[in-house]
This record gives sequence, C-alpha cells and structure tokens, in this order.
Amino acid sequence: MDNATLLWVALPVVVITALILDLFVFHKSDKEIPTREAFIWTGIWGGIGLAFGVAIWVMLGPTVGTEFFTGYLVEYSLSIDNVAVFAILFAALAVPNELRYRALFWGVIMAILLRGILIAVGGALLEAFWWMPFIFGTFLIITGIRMARHTDTTEHPADSRILTLMRRVLPLTEDFRGSSMIVKEKGQRLFTPLFIAFVALAFFDLMFAVDSVPAIYAITDDPFIVLAANAFALLGLRTLYFAIATSLERFIYLQPTLAIVLGWVGFKMIISHWYHMPPLISLAVILTILAIGILASVRANRKAEAAGA
Repeated sequence: MDNATLLWVALPVVVITALILDLFVFHKSDKEIPTREAFIWTGIWGGIGLAFGVAIWVMLGPTVGTEFFTGYLVEYSLSIDNVAVFAILFAALAVPNELRYRALFWGVIMAILLRGILIAVGGALLEAFWWMPFIFGTFLIITGIRMARHTDTTEHPADSRILTLMRRVLPLTEDFRGSSMIVKEKGQRLFTPLFIAFVALAFFDLMFAVDSVPAIYAITDDPFIVLAANAFALLGLRTLYFAIATSLERFIYLQPTLAIVLGWVGFKMIISHWYHMPPLISLAVILTILAIGILASVRANRKAEAAGA
C-alpha cells in the first residue's frame, strides 16, 4: 500500500474514531460547555488536524503538506462565519445551551457527508472543463466583494424556507425532549425541535460550503487534501462555536478580512492557468491577511474601550 492510499484509509479512521470518542467518552452527557473548556477542546481538535497535516508532509512531501495547511487555514477561517449564523439559528429555535453541542455534533457529521458530495462534484467539474477555474475564481471574487459590502444574499436563519417547510410538513413536538430528535407519543412518531436544528445546521453549512469548497480548490486540485482540510475544520467547528460565539462582535473586521481572503484565492485560481503559485507563498499571503485583520480588530477594540473609559 503506497503512502497516498494509506492516508486515504487513515482519514476516515481518524475522523470516525475522534467522533466516537467525543460522543461516547468526552461529551456523553448533555451540558453547556464553558468558554475555557471550549478553548481547550478547540486547541485539541486543531492539534489533531495539524498532526494529520504533518503526516501528509512527511508521507507525501512538503508541497502537498503546505497545500493541506493552507487549505486547512482557509477552511477554518471561513468557518468563523458559520459560527455567527449558528448562534442566530440556535437563538431563533430557542435551543437550550446544554443541547447545542449535541445538535452541532450531528450537524457536523451530516455536513462532512454533504461537503464530500460537493467536493466530488467540484473535482469532476475541474477535471472535465479546463475553463472551470475561471468560473470558480470569478465566483469567489464576487462573493468576496459582496461580503465586503455586507450585501451577502444568504438567507437569515430565522426566515429560512427550509425551517418553514419542515415546520409545515413534519409532525413536531411542542418542545424539546432532551437529546432525542425523534420520539413516539400516543402511537405517533414525532420530530423534536432538536431535529429541526440538526437539519438546519447541515443546510446552512452546505450554503457556506458553496463558497469554501471552490476556495480550497483554488489552493489545490487534490480531492484528498480538499476533503481532509474540510473534515478537520468541521471537527473543530463544534467547540469553536462555544469558544467565540459570545465574543464575535469583537472581531469587527471579520467580514472584510474573509472577503480579502476569498478575493485572493479567487485571483490565484484565475491565474493558475498561466502561473502555478508556490504553496508557501499562498500560505504566507493568507496568514498575513488574517494577522492584519486580527490586529486591526484588537486595535479598534482598544481604542473604543479607551474612548469609553
């Protein structure tokens, strides 16, 4: 078995093992996750992703390894936008704090499966049509411009058609039934609001993936790297929500920073027909953009606090 095949086998083994341990050992009871604990777990999930990246670096070489780290960084950065939408969604559905991790857990599993399909379709399109990078690249640049102008057309979670449709079609309980998504009462099978939250999380993540999957294909055309980066970014998304959901307003330059990242990878994808940019340069540019955005947000917050003192 060659190294590439070994890594293909290792990826689902690592992800499934991590999910099983998380559900049945580390978070087997429903409880609200404190911010400090969430940061610790976010670091652990990030460490697992980085460790897998090191394995890719060693087994497939520094070029492929750098592509993974760059893609992982982009996907993880874009997932911060997911957190904001998830927070609105949980509030709209009145999901109790102690049940939110459970909803995120199952939502992430569905999101990994749906993104896998999207990744396969995207890879097939790029392989079949030589001009597809121009379409993807232009789409990313336009998305970045819309994000920078705050004219993103993504549906507000509370007004989502899918939520309205599920409420009309599915027989629902009036309130939550612990961590159960489907219950049987008086001989009738009913869906709980937690099931609605689970489906909505996966649906909205898929909407975000329409942007993020082309973004990582701008970095690498290797479906394995695209899938691995997405999988590990999604694993960390669950605890990232509890770590930063209440302080997202402090990242005041989040939208323009992510917009510039999308614009950059879109530009890189368009010029890839004529010039293949070294992965290290792409990684350095993205790190610089994110660092500037974070530092600018910190500085603006300090100025605001000083002015209010």
